[in-house]
This record gives sequence, C-alpha cells and structure tokens, in this order.
Amino acid sequence: MTSPESAAPVQSEVRTRMADIFADIDSFDPAKFVAHLTDDVQFRFANNPPAVGREEVREAVAGFFGTIAGLDHHVREAWRVDDTVIVRADVTYTRLDGKEVTLPNADILTFRGDQVSDWRIYIDLAPVYA
Repeated sequence: MTSPESAAPVQSEVRTRMADIFADIDSFDPAKFVAHLTDDVQFRFANNPPAVGREEVREAVAGFFGTIAGLDHHVREAWRVDDTVIVRADVTYTRLDGKEVTLPNADILTFRGDQVSDWRIYIDLAPVYA
C-alpha cells in the first residue's frame, strides 16, 4: 500500500499535468484542447450525448465556446489510478452577459500514453444559462 508521503509527488505531478490540460481548454482554442485527445476519443460533457473522435469533440467544444464568454478551471485535487485520472475542480464560467458563475466539477479521464482516450465530465451547467 502506498503511504500518503510517497503518494504526494505523484499527486502533485498529476495536478500539474491536469492544470496544463485545463489551461489549454481555458485558452478557448478547440485545436489546443483536442491535441490532448486520441484520434478515437470518447468524450462526454455533462448530459450531452457522447462525442467520438477528435473532430466531433472539436466541433462540440467550439459550439459550447460560442455560448459563453470564457472559462477558468481551478484544480482542487487530482488522483491517478493506473491509466485513469480523477479530478475535482471548480470551473468559473463567464456568461455572455459578463456575469461569472463558479461550479463544482468532476472529471474522469482515461489515458492511452500521453493522450486522453476517454473523458467524462460531471457538472450541472444549468446555472451558466439561468
């Protein structure tokens, strides 16, 4: 069993990696976002239907970006178990009216090498559009 002391460097590395990926998402550039994904990625965002493959994800993300003025992820915790990373974050969305809404979020990502092959985002977006 891994002690908390020996797990700390791994968790720090995972948090840093995820912060880098989220920074690319927060740049509002779908191409930067999909660069982290495998060609055959499965991507599920909130209660939307899954998008399959980089191009579908790029289109879905670009469409979503058109409904908000910005976003900013704040990674709170991240854990790695084998090829899977679990992230707890707060996401601040800037609405088109300029108001900001911060929401709790959980992500589960499965990696194949350095790229994400499956990404599930659990969040309630209703307050963004209220």
